[in-house]
Amino acid sequence: MNSAPPRGHRLHSKPVSLKQFTSSLFLTGFLICCALPAGCQKSLLQNVPQAQLPVALKEKVSPSIPEDLKGLQVYLSKDLWSRNDHWSAFQEWKTLQSHAATKSTPPLDIHRWVFGTLKPDDISSEAIKSETPSDSAKASELVDSKDSTEATASTTDKRTVETQSPKTESWSFNSLQEFFIRSDSLSAESDSRHSSDKIARLKQLSKHDSLAGWNAAILWAILSPETASATIPILEKLVFDLPAFDPSKKNNAPARQPLELFSLEDSQKPGQDKSKPQLKQVSPAMKHAAINGLSLVLAHADAIPLATKNKLTQALQRPDISIEIRIELYCGLARFMSPANIPTLEQSLEVGNHKTRLPKTLRRSAMDACLIHGLWFYGDPNLLANTTAPQKEIRKFDSAVWPTNIMQVRWDSDSQMRTNFGYWTVLVHHPDAEAILISQLKDADILVQNKAIEHLGTLGTETALQLLQEQVKRPQESSRISAAIGLTPWGPHYLAPLTKDSSASVRLAAANGLGSTASPEAALLLRSLLNDRSTHVQTSVIDSISQWPDELAIPLLLEAIQEGVYKTRRKSIIQLTNRTGTSGSISIEASKAERIAAVRELVQSHNLPAGFWNQLLQSGMQKTKEVNQSRVAEIQAYFQDLINQPRESTQYQHAFRELANIPPHELGILEKLILKTSIELPNEIYTELLPELDPDYAALNQLTSLHVTDRRQGAQQLLLKSQNVSLSPVFVKRLRKLMSNEQDRLVWRIVMSAISKDNYDESAQLALLAINHNWSDIRILGCEYFGSHGLPQYALWLLPLLNDKNESVQIAAIKAIGHCHNPIAISGIQNETQNQTPAPSLRSKLTHSNQRVRFEAVAALSRLGDVEGMQELVRLSIDTRNSIRIDAVREMGQSGQTRFVEPLIQMAWTERNLTPLKEILNSLDKLVPASERPADLNAQIKHSEQAKIWMNWWQTHHSGPSTRLFTGR
Repeated sequence: MNSAPPRGHRLHSKPVSLKQFTSSLFLTGFLICCALPAGCQKSLLQNVPQAQLPVALKEKVSPSIPEDLKGLQVYLSKDLWSRNDHWSAFQEWKTLQSHAATKSTPPLDIHRWVFGTLKPDDISSEAIKSETPSDSAKASELVDSKDSTEATASTTDKRTVETQSPKTESWSFNSLQEFFIRSDSLSAESDSRHSSDKIARLKQLSKHDSLAGWNAAILWAILSPETASATIPILEKLVFDLPAFDPSKKNNAPARQPLELFSLEDSQKPGQDKSKPQLKQVSPAMKHAAINGLSLVLAHADAIPLATKNKLTQALQRPDISIEIRIELYCGLARFMSPANIPTLEQSLEVGNHKTRLPKTLRRSAMDACLIHGLWFYGDPNLLANTTAPQKEIRKFDSAVWPTNIMQVRWDSDSQMRTNFGYWTVLVHHPDAEAILISQLKDADILVQNKAIEHLGTLGTETALQLLQEQVKRPQESSRISAAIGLTPWGPHYLAPLTKDSSASVRLAAANGLGSTASPEAALLLRSLLNDRSTHVQTSVIDSISQWPDELAIPLLLEAIQEGVYKTRRKSIIQLTNRTGTSGSISIEASKAERIAAVRELVQSHNLPAGFWNQLLQSGMQKTKEVNQSRVAEIQAYFQDLINQPRESTQYQHAFRELANIPPHELGILEKLILKTSIELPNEIYTELLPELDPDYAALNQLTSLHVTDRRQGAQQLLLKSQNVSLSPVFVKRLRKLMSNEQDRLVWRIVMSAISKDNYDESAQLALLAINHNWSDIRILGCEYFGSHGLPQYALWLLPLLNDKNESVQIAAIKAIGHCHNPIAISGIQNETQNQTPAPSLRSKLTHSNQRVRFEAVAALSRLGDVEGMQELVRLSIDTRNSIRIDAVREMGQSGQTRFVEPLIQMAWTERNLTPLKEILNSLDKLVPASERPADLNAQIKHSEQAKIWMNWWQTHHSGPSTRLFTGR
């Protein structure tokens, strides 16, 4: 009986053809190839020991982080970039230049973007977090897997490493700053080695594809861009790819999914699986810092990668990028590209009208880019050095480098744009730089004027020096401060008058300027400021000589220890100890005589630099100063007896006789004591004592007479005295008290004429008394005084007079306010409480019933740069009445607002009346600098021909869309 064949035998009993066999073999191989990537190899290798796996099959891990870098790695594993609000293009460029020469690391806080926080809470929390066991455990995960023999060896050496290497540190912005910048004094060679070591640590950390590695790459690019070409791919990824990371992981591993270019949204989209890790993109601030670092690297590169440059320029042509990114690209590209070739930068400088004008921040950044390019390609490292120092060859101005419409910024409505434009002309050596700065001295904004004064010092021409010497005499304190800054490059001789200025702020600026030049002449001038009545001025002298050589600085420090106040003595001893290693037996709390003896002993025992010191001693200045100080104390004691003792007492009579016999050169000491005394002084000091010392004080006694003729004669004597020399503050202080009861208009007029040229507190207080007088014509005199000096604080005193019952007073107050350059007068000081009358303001006077009040309000608003006021003044200039047109045109010329040039030229073209035409041409001469007027303009030709020349000049040079100059300020 035949049994049935097996089942398998039955299936294969049929012969298999070669074609079928080949197809079956191909199908089997295809399935195996598909299974391998799907993970089937795991089942094939699941029984193989882990130690025997090939290296290619291990999981890829980041390289290990050394123990001494784990603290830095923990701190850099955060996104803490922020904008530096104190960034300055000039300060950054100057610092990078100086540190490049010494091959040292520049400070972190001079860059546009800084990493870290100064908040104590954040610092402490970071310190606690970095020391937790969980952090250490996670950090250990970064170590590579070793074979068994290497693991044993590392275990054996582990204890030795732990005892020798520092513990994991906690980091803040301050500790990061100290990590790269050594505060102790090092030689140039040691400082260079220190910087290289720190940069090498950043380089090592930047190899990690994590948030810490990215931050390290940015810091490396910022701190040492000339060595950071390897960071270009990393920075490109941060700028263009916006990688994401998982903040829950210690190593902040980057995301592997593609991200949209310039997207600022998180990687986790709504509706995604919540179980997946929440990925977070790097912040916009970090991206901006990467742009800044990338531009620094490219600016220092020997050859700029064309692909990277194209990516940056093409990004500017995208309409969907944010303004902040565009700003960073402007400033970054300007370091190695001419502004004319930076896409869209020229469009950002367009003025346009208020509807089409681009945001102010973008326009300012476009101008900043021009400044940055000017510094990097035209700047001289000795830009603020003494003009006698050798200068490098000046690079000539090339208009093709700059946007074609940059000249219109000169008349921009933004004061900061005008200021930066003036600075730009100086940097790039523009042929009209001097004329442009001179015109800015008459700008409506006092800040633009002050900056123009400073830039004149940088310009360095003889004309600029003459103008700076004139600015020293300006009544505005801020202008004199700017003059001190501008005169600094010219040397100590030109700063000498400012060391005696009545303002402590001006003397402070002079001290800082003198400290920039280490010379015997500067030292002698600074020596006079060591006894300044302002503590801040004294201490600034000590700070300003910190970099001086010992032979000049040590004598000044010793002088300050003897003569300075407590804070000055303390600073001086600290600096002296740092320089010499000792301060001897000097005690800052000892008496002056003890300090002098200790100083002389220190000079002899430690052989301190004595050349300049002996010169000072031989001049007898020290002895003279001691006598003066003792004499001051003696006069002060007599003065105290005079005001505290009864007139019948022996002490009073003795003090009176001693003070009555003081020589003329000591009268100033007594006047200072009187000026500083706040209590009511006996009349005998003014009526008996001072007239014996100075006959001019006798004129004050006449003002106390009951007869108006005597008072007028006394006022006339004061006026004659004031023609040659200013009245002393003590004189005016007494005068103010006498004038508080004066009702004669002629006496008031003479007295106000006598103080009209003086601008100190006592004379201003007298004018304040005048504007509050019950007679309207006296109030007008006070307004005229404030208008002639035009300080911004005077506008606040004059505002109440806008509601004066006398319209003539209102007009005088409006005129004065227009010269005070305080924009608060435009809308006034608003009341916080309700149900009160509107605050007095210039704008409220535009609807006044009196036509003259309305006109003066329009003129004052135009001087202050108010758009509504300037538009109204233009409207009045085409009034049908000749008198109104003439007044409006005259005010246009006196306003300093160059936006009136275009309407004035148009009026001159159509004006047929000779008198208004003359006024129009005069106003054009006031508004347009001589260097920019038409070349063929001549005062001898007919006025109608002059109008034609102006119109041709305007149409030829300033009527195009990209060359329009006079578009308003």
